[in-house]
Amino acid sequence: MSKALTLSRDSLIEFIGRLLENFQVIAPVKNGEKVFFDLISDPYKAVIEYEGHTMLPPKRFFFPEREILFTYELKERDVAIYDKCEELEGLRRVFLGARSCDIEGLKMLDKVLVGEFHDPYYKLRRERTIIIGLACNEPKEYCFCAYTGSGPYPSGGFDLFLTNLGDHYLVDIGSERGEKLVKYNIDLFRGASKSDLEKRDKIIRSVESKIKEQSFPEINTIYEALIKNFNADIWKEYGELCLACGKCNFVCPTCRCFDIFDDPNFDLKSGKRVRVWDSCHFLSFTRVAGGLVFRKERPSRIKQRVYHKYCYSFDEIGSISCTGCGRCIELCPARIDIREIVRRVVEL
Repeated sequence: MSKALTLSRDSLIEFIGRLLENFQVIAPVKNGEKVFFDLISDPYKAVIEYEGHTMLPPKRFFFPEREILFTYELKERDVAIYDKCEELEGLRRVFLGARSCDIEGLKMLDKVLVGEFHDPYYKLRRERTIIIGLACNEPKEYCFCAYTGSGPYPSGGFDLFLTNLGDHYLVDIGSERGEKLVKYNIDLFRGASKSDLEKRDKIIRSVESKIKEQSFPEINTIYEALIKNFNADIWKEYGELCLACGKCNFVCPTCRCFDIFDDPNFDLKSGKRVRVWDSCHFLSFTRVAGGLVFRKERPSRIKQRVYHKYCYSFDEIGSISCTGCGRCIELCPARIDIREIVRRVVEL
């Protein structure tokens, strides 16, 4: 859908207030010096004009870091299971303020958790959440979404998308759900002028131009370079730097590895099945029956992450699984920069 409208700053606050009457609203909020996505109950708590990305991606609201899948109870001749999917059936949410890279990250997760496999918990959360995106007016030093095809403007995946034009916002409508939201609140919106559209396009071009001042290989050259240099010495070099903390996995919009365990109650007749995030950097990640760990060395683990992002994903879902958000670069305690790794591999 190409229809665009405008929304004043005051009208945006009013719009969020109306959304709160009918939906759970997740929005960027300030926590100390950092910005996180969180549930809000007050429209004035939403930090709409934050810079860069939030500390954590939207992923955790669709694929939580820890979730109970079901509880169970042993009966005399049966097992009663209470599936948590039932609680998600009535979910009604609006996710406000997602950047283009995070919207594209959700689309990548969709290819795996809805397309390749069927994760009913993720799928229900996705289907019952309206996405209102927010354009970046300025890129941060870690951003490289323009190279990964994830920004600075998303190729769909949103219901509404806001661009800050200074004294008001341009609102692009991306779906029928988004169009309905506008119709239900039509008194708050105004038509967009040609000048508004030109300003939006200028902002997007400016952000893309600034991101492309850095160097990064063309995506189609990375796959072959990784295949060619699987046994290169560079992996040992980065393996010695890596702390195997898993932070890069947890802040990544698309990493989705998990572990599942049963947590029985003391009566041994009831309990719950729990899913938690896992990390390919952890020593325990490849532990199999008998205690064998087939990725004992850190070089093999950091290599696994890079190859999965830029190589294996092509074979699995037809695209890379890196959005270029830069969170892993910004938050790595060892100062490992995935852009640098990829550049060096391509140059070998």
